Amino acid sequence: MEQATSTGVAPVLDIGGDIGALVVQLAAVPVTGELEACPAGRPDARFHTGVHERRVGDRVVAVAVYPALHAGAYEILDERLAPVARSLVTGGEVSELRLA
Repeated sequence: MEQATSTGVAPVLDIGGDIGALVVQLAAVPVTGELEACPAGRPDARFHTGVHERRVGDRVVAVAVYPALHAGAYEILDERLAPVARSLVTGGEVSELRLA
């Protein structure tokens, strides 16, 4: 991912050891303004983050940033809380997922 500039505040990532980050690009900001996720197979442990428009190169995209996740597999959930994508997060790294 190219250097991104938020139309608001830039995110701070807290990665290292067994903690990584996940950046998800979406086609648009959801009506709720948030994106739900959970550890794979654990919808009871779901959590969310805000989705914000950010400048990526010469375009503006909707981006959700999960700044500090334990290494492992995560599912992105739709508005009905059904899994729509899966991503593997590795400690000390930033994983990227494009849903756009």
